[in-house]
Amino acid sequence: MKVLVVGECMAEFRQNSSGVWQQAFAGDVFNTAVYLKRLSAETGVAFASTTGKDMLSQQLRQYCERVSLDIRWLKSHESRSCGLYFIQTDEQGERQFSYYRERSAARTLVQQFTAADWCAISEQTDWVFYSAITLSILSAEDRKRFIEHLMRLRRQGVKLAFDTNYRASLWESCDSARTWVYCAIDNSDLVFAGTEDMAGILNCPAITAKQLANELAELSVPELVLKAGKEEVGLLVDGDYLTFAVEPVSKVVDTTAAGDSFNAGYLAALLNGQPLSERVQWAKTLAAQVIQYPGAIIPESAMPTMVPNKSDHQHG
Repeated sequence: MKVLVVGECMAEFRQNSSGVWQQAFAGDVFNTAVYLKRLSAETGVAFASTTGKDMLSQQLRQYCERVSLDIRWLKSHESRSCGLYFIQTDEQGERQFSYYRERSAARTLVQQFTAADWCAISEQTDWVFYSAITLSILSAEDRKRFIEHLMRLRRQGVKLAFDTNYRASLWESCDSARTWVYCAIDNSDLVFAGTEDMAGILNCPAITAKQLANELAELSVPELVLKAGKEEVGLLVDGDYLTFAVEPVSKVVDTTAAGDSFNAGYLAALLNGQPLSERVQWAKTLAAQVIQYPGAIIPESAMPTMVPNKSDHQHG
């Protein structure tokens, strides 16, 4: 299996308990790519984006190679640079971000892809994974072109996976976000929809996973995964709604990449041929481990061993 992950990776600067800033690399779909490769070494995972030619961009390329990501579609921009952000966490592991991405090279990623690139992707890729953040950093014209290319890939047999990861500040308006997110959902084979994300997009603060499932049921998504934080995980598959409990984590250090790692666990199990209950279990297990460590990417030595799910799902 070959998976192409499309989006942005930035330089992450995190302040530790001693007040020292530490540098790493992270980004929503990028985090998923790294964790997916760790869980499924036999899966070819490629990361598609655009970097600059600055020092951080060069270090990002080297990092991708160290974690065994295929970077044949990681382009370079002559004048733009790698985006960056600063992060601080409170005692409950909740985060505060400061972003600097206006001149991020990743915003031009669609412009860097040629017809030959898209042709090669259609021939060499089984799945493409992207997010609402991927869409949000693009211009309106580039979004349109990007979705058109993805729809063409899908017609050619490539499966599409999408995450509704929503950052209001990256969009021109909530209406624009809703239009594009619904378009992406309606043209995907697998969707990860967070209740917190969709609450913002739908302007419905108290929406539950079941209510969200009802809202999105009219869209033609073969497999819809509903992430409701520590409340529950819901699945809507072939009109059947299933719920799975989320076990509490006693010590939450940092919730960064909780959803990204969840996606990776689910995708890895899916590509491994695991049934629905196992997909959710792999996702929950990885996410629970990730939030017990600082930073988006935990040490490889801390990766959990995936074990069979002993509890069955409940019908909603």
